[in-house]
Amino acid sequence: MFPGALRIARKSRTIKPGTWPISAYLLILALATAVPITACAAFLAYHFVAESSQYRKVEYEDRLRLMRNATELRLANIIEDLQILALSPLLAEGRYEEFRDHAIDAVKLIGGVAIALYQPDGQQLVNTRLEPGTPLPKRVAFDAERRAIDTGRPQVSGLQKAVVDGQAIVTIAVPVRIAGEIRYALNVGLSPRYLSTLMDDYVSGNLVGSIIDQQGLLLARRPLLGDDDLIGQPTIPEVRGHIGQAAAWWIKAVSRSGVPTYTSVLRSEQSGWTVNLALPRDAIDGPLHRTIGWIVALTVFTFALGMVLARLLAHRFVAEFADLERYVSGLQAGAVAPRMGRIAEVNRMKHVLYEVGGELASALRQQRDLLDEINHRVKNTLGTVQSIARLSRASAGDIEHYVAAFEARILALSEAYNLLTENNWVGADLRAIVDRTLAPYAGPDRLTISGPRLLLPPKLTLALSAAIQELSTNAAKYGAFSTPAGKLDIAWTGQESGIVRLVWTESDGPPVRKPTRRGFGTKMITRMFGSETGWSVTLDFDPSGLRCAMQFGVQEERIGEPRLTA
Repeated sequence: MFPGALRIARKSRTIKPGTWPISAYLLILALATAVPITACAAFLAYHFVAESSQYRKVEYEDRLRLMRNATELRLANIIEDLQILALSPLLAEGRYEEFRDHAIDAVKLIGGVAIALYQPDGQQLVNTRLEPGTPLPKRVAFDAERRAIDTGRPQVSGLQKAVVDGQAIVTIAVPVRIAGEIRYALNVGLSPRYLSTLMDDYVSGNLVGSIIDQQGLLLARRPLLGDDDLIGQPTIPEVRGHIGQAAAWWIKAVSRSGVPTYTSVLRSEQSGWTVNLALPRDAIDGPLHRTIGWIVALTVFTFALGMVLARLLAHRFVAEFADLERYVSGLQAGAVAPRMGRIAEVNRMKHVLYEVGGELASALRQQRDLLDEINHRVKNTLGTVQSIARLSRASAGDIEHYVAAFEARILALSEAYNLLTENNWVGADLRAIVDRTLAPYAGPDRLTISGPRLLLPPKLTLALSAAIQELSTNAAKYGAFSTPAGKLDIAWTGQESGIVRLVWTESDGPPVRKPTRRGFGTKMITRMFGSETGWSVTLDFDPSGLRCAMQFGVQEERIGEPRLTA
């Protein structure tokens, strides 16, 4: 019955070089499906985890800044208290015993170890830790106090030993002015335990915080390792290398307990101390690493599952297509009802093959009808072109003018055909006709277009396109489009009766004069729109601008509204 098709079926039983079996395509499909999904899931997972990690980094950096600021604020309060105490008139009068009583109250308020008053040579005049009448020692190493006297500004020391009992302290010193002259230095000693309390609100969980002096020695640490035995020892080398820098972030280090950490430091300009905060690297990198591990595992699992499913489906497809091949091979003996399988598309192909004989005959008739339709449209097009050629020749002054005008009109006809082709020759929207025809002549700043959505039939589409093309050409030569300021207004209305009224109005162009003879455009427009009952065209050559009103019947189709009938 179909020998050609049967020969092809027999030849296709062997896979030719360069072709792939259906199983290979299904494997590719499985990979092509799994890869984007896995990649998208991996991206989202990594993005969320990375964003969480970044949020933790920002929180960590803010915590370090807050700890530095809290330390500076506490030192500022102590300095302010000392400066107030330094203004005591008892010092100017030399009443040191009475001043000592005030100093004891101040050291209790501050929470320090002791308050001492120094002369420029280091001799103590007051020490709240010693009883009245006890000989006061002279201090040799008192750099912070000497700088306070020399500079007239508050100073903060590094770690040092107290003169009285040798315990580790830091001192804050302020100058004492009497009669405008710096006479003494007043200081307060603070213990490392006191400094450690400054970090209690900021060092929690698995964080490690420390305060380090200008020489890299630990002033305070949280949490403690056993006891305060680390106070006075050098900080870890990774941090010590950044002492003196304004800031250093995300330094890879190893804590004293052997935990890999990220550590960051900020320097206090007020004291010269360095504030350090560290957290385990796993807190930042761990979620990312674990997420990557899960992504890799999920990817491998997805690929494996996809391949297994692809092989199972391929086996099913191959079996169904083999049955289809057998059915096609048996068609030569006569069309018999096919045995349906479990794949709908294969069943449909069997059904199509079963009915292909009748459909082939129907398809030969459809081809004849299509050829007749094509011949009819070609004849109509040739007739239109002949009419354009005759009318263009009658209105042309010379061969150059004739060629240019003829070419422009053919192009306009071509654009109208394009619009109809885009809409499968059902018709064309009036707005689309206007926009596409006027596009070469003017931009939206010179055009005002308004009107409802109207679907014009093919014949009227060609006629209106030609009319607007002629009006546009005339406007470009003599009318509104011939000057930069010229404007055009096109508006149309549709009535329930199916009558459409379109008005073309030019303005701000050169003065309009009525022509002495009728050209191609005038003849064409009046012939096309004056040939039907109820159709009309009016050309008004007003000096302020050409006005053309066209009225014609059309079957209107508005989006969301009932259709008008002519």
